[in-house]
Amino acid sequence: MLKGRLLAIANAVPPSRAIADIGTDHGLVPVWLVTNGIAQKAIITDISPGSLAKAESLIKQEGLADKIEPRLGDGLLPVKPGEVDTIVIAGMGGMLIKSILESAPYVTARAETFVLQPMTAQSMLRKWLNENGYAIVDEILVREGSRFYEIITAAHGSQYISDEIYYDISYMLIKKKDPLLKDFIRHKIERTTDIILHLEKQDTKNSEYAAREFRRKLLQYKEVYRWVFR
Repeated sequence: MLKGRLLAIANAVPPSRAIADIGTDHGLVPVWLVTNGIAQKAIITDISPGSLAKAESLIKQEGLADKIEPRLGDGLLPVKPGEVDTIVIAGMGGMLIKSILESAPYVTARAETFVLQPMTAQSMLRKWLNENGYAIVDEILVREGSRFYEIITAAHGSQYISDEIYYDISYMLIKKKDPLLKDFIRHKIERTTDIILHLEKQDTKNSEYAAREFRRKLLQYKEVYRWVFR
């Protein structure tokens, strides 16, 4: 039974002929998707033989060996063009997700939907998507403990982003009035304030430059907060 972050990732996947779950780890998401009829078939990849073996064990246990195919390899490289219409890449850094998408252009060109859950560098990933022929069609926030997770659904297309701040606080989250958005922006304000205080204590040229950049970012966060929740 999925919950929290993994359930939100699974719920972001549209009905699909076949999905690819990249860096599948234990294979929980593709098993849920196939079991619930969201995906007819799945290809799961992982660079770790141990992780793939765990996923394969779960697949056999659930009687899904004819519908879910494990493949050992790096990112999307084990997937052939046209094999899947939805690609799921979750639980990795944003720049690693970017590299995985970049490394297999013939595969991504034939896919329709991309469900991405970056653990870091979320703003950099959004910017890269925008500059490389992808449009963000949906986003959702999930909170587990003190941590927020940003789940991005993208498709091929173009999108106008009016300000760089919307790579950091997604305009999609603002547009749909995500129920966690207020707490999410507050969290960003608190964390950025802590970073500024830490940098000010260092009292070096580099730390002062960095602090100046974070102060600028803090003002933007506060401005967005006031605008959204006025």
